[in-house]
Amino acid sequence: MADRPIITLLTDFGLADGYIGAMKGVILDINPDCRIVDLAHHIPPHDVMGGALVLGQTYAFFPAGTIHVAVVDPGVGGARRPLALEAGDYLFVGPDNGIFTFVLKREQEVRAYELVEERFRLPRVSRTFHGRDIFAPAAAHLSREIDPAEMGPLLDASRLTTLAIPVPLLKDAVLSGEVIWVDAFGNLVTNISQEDLGGIAPDDLIAIEIGGERIQGLKTAYEQGQVGEIIALWGSAGFLEIALKGENLSRTHRWGRGEAVRIRGR
Repeated sequence: MADRPIITLLTDFGLADGYIGAMKGVILDINPDCRIVDLAHHIPPHDVMGGALVLGQTYAFFPAGTIHVAVVDPGVGGARRPLALEAGDYLFVGPDNGIFTFVLKREQEVRAYELVEERFRLPRVSRTFHGRDIFAPAAAHLSREIDPAEMGPLLDASRLTTLAIPVPLLKDAVLSGEVIWVDAFGNLVTNISQEDLGGIAPDDLIAIEIGGERIQGLKTAYEQGQVGEIIALWGSAGFLEIALKGENLSRTHRWGRGEAVRIRGR
């Protein structure tokens, strides 16, 4: 681990309240030398899939040894288990509710521990704020090179909670997928990757269809096309994205997660 360990925070808390500040205070009280990075705090409330997607698209861009804390936790205080994960080159802390779906999908070697050891929690644990009382202190202790095995029993990683990820379907030269995320600009991120095209060669694409609209061909950057034109392109995460040049597509067309998308080939 680096001389000054890194802890990232991903939540649906927003910035209007003191929740993020409280978590940072707990971390710095335990390890004043760590660096805290705000990964994202405007995940839609209780949107575990959204948090899982953002975490899955960003965690591997950090240095090895980074500790990622992910708290999108509508079941806080319930039966879901608090976790620490060793996955690839990283450590993860958060609830066992599917927030680590894309990490588990990507990483081959995962060791999971249930956070039950009281000495790695705050003395008083609220049933409504495990981010402050369980996850933040656990991450801080991990940043001081505490072995996660000291924090609780080893779990069967194959039995951790994962979310159902919609899979594109290719049939008769038509690839059917759907929108799985709407970013802050109103761009629609689909579950379709270039690998999903299968037998449809990029030059054979006839049209991309969504909500009764038909998009001809693909752009290579957001600046292409005319203002007010619906465009499609491969996004930075490797998925097909659909945008409205210069405007917020989701807001203007009222399209969101689950909206059907079809790619037709020759």
